[in-house]
Amino acid sequence: MKAWRIDVVVPVALAAALLLSASASASSKVSGATSRAVSRTAYLCTVVPEVDRLIVTRKALGDRFFFTFPTVVTVTNAAAARAVAASACALPVAPKSLPTCPAAFFVSYHLVFAVKGEKGMGGEAINLHPTGCDSVTGLGTVRTTAVSTGFYWLVGSAMGLRNSGLRTIEGTLRNGD
Repeated sequence: MKAWRIDVVVPVALAAALLLSASASASSKVSGATSRAVSRTAYLCTVVPEVDRLIVTRKALGDRFFFTFPTVVTVTNAAAARAVAASACALPVAPKSLPTCPAAFFVSYHLVFAVKGEKGMGGEAINLHPTGCDSVTGLGTVRTTAVSTGFYWLVGSAMGLRNSGLRTIEGTLRNGD
């Protein structure tokens, strides 16, 4: 009789343990997804103190614009890279009524931030659209630079530009265009 009890009790206990561990891991996955959904804080904004580099890549359609700096600039000053990240995270959310802005895509910038301790550049990237609607994407909700005149000055300063600011970042339309 004792052998029968062990044969039945052990499998039942193992099945119960498996069910409990499966439900616990499922609930932790659900609660993890829920906390991420409720949080809505962009990853970059949670790791600003660990940002240590920044690569800025300009994208411009054709050769209609003139720039006084290279297409790709690497910012190795960690404090400057962190300042850009913190400033981007502090930008106000763009109004829901943000119109479509075709001019916003003539010149844009792709900023990739390196996070200390993560392999490669960390993969955290944002996109700046300095013309048209002055939008910043890649931080969850779309942000706007329309009321933050110092943002592009900060980006340009981090890049080492002498005349940093929105006009420098936007570029100059070439003569004859």
